[in-house]
Amino acid sequence: MALEAKSIGQQRATLAGEARLEIERMIIEGHLAAGEKLNELALSTAMGVSRGTVREAIRSLADSGLIDLIANRGAFVHETTIAEVRNLYDLRGAIFAMACASAARRVGAGMEGDLVQRLERNMDRMRRAHVEDDADGYYALNIEFHDILMQAAANPKGKTIYDNLVKEMHLFRRRGLSIATNIARSIEEHEAILLGVAAGGPEQARQAAEVHIRSGLARYMNIVEAD
Repeated sequence: MALEAKSIGQQRATLAGEARLEIERMIIEGHLAAGEKLNELALSTAMGVSRGTVREAIRSLADSGLIDLIANRGAFVHETTIAEVRNLYDLRGAIFAMACASAARRVGAGMEGDLVQRLERNMDRMRRAHVEDDADGYYALNIEFHDILMQAAANPKGKTIYDNLVKEMHLFRRRGLSIATNIARSIEEHEAILLGVAAGGPEQARQAAEVHIRSGLARYMNIVEAD
């Protein structure tokens, strides 16, 4: 009986974990909008799990920054304030600039043999997505470009912190890359980062990364002000 109970408990934990990942994906990809209440019944039906499993998954997301649990009202997709946006960009900018400098240093030391080629292939695909007016495709490739550099920095703890920030920033960051002119500027900024990394120049790569993150914040703020 004890073994059976343990097995059932492990199964529930696995289901709740899978439900959490699915809810997280729905929020990150914009299928659940900022401020939207999470409907346990609808989510459980869509995922084919119990409401209890969904409830457990939602509770486990409470510390992710993606949802807000409000007493007597339920769970809502987090609505990020302008102050929070600025703070998140500041944190992300510091970590990403550090990572780009580290990646450039490692390239200069001959420790990242195929990094430049991987970034160039990503850049080619980003340019193609821009020409084809594929904003969603570009956004995914943009995430990949940053992830390649974070991995190349060889700083696992820094990458974990960065990944958690990025999850929270998906709630608003996608809007800044929904306009063709913004995508064109973003590509130019990526090219500058790539030049610094390929040259093995830590300071050049760091400065290009800082410009890119500051510009990303400016693009988002321009959209907010226009709204």
